[in-house]
Amino acid sequence: MEPRLIVALLLLPFAVIFAYTMWHEIRRYRRDGRADYGLSYCEETDSTHVTLLGDDETGYDPQETDPSAKADRQTDRTSHD
Repeated sequence: MEPRLIVALLLLPFAVIFAYTMWHEIRRYRRDGRADYGLSYCEETDSTHVTLLGDDETGYDPQETDPSAKADRQTDRTSHD
């Protein structure tokens, strides 16, 4: 197999995924207008993820989080079980 063909076959899935996400984001932009994305925190799973923020929402800032409050929540969870 020719090296150019191998490289093209390896890069093709990434190009398709990139084109699909751009198409999806352009459609969302035309429908909803400008959007702000930010970090959001889920207490149930104790994880963060990037999400679309509303007009009055601010993103999650890990440096503003109190680690002792997290430890208190974990001890409350274990005491109820």
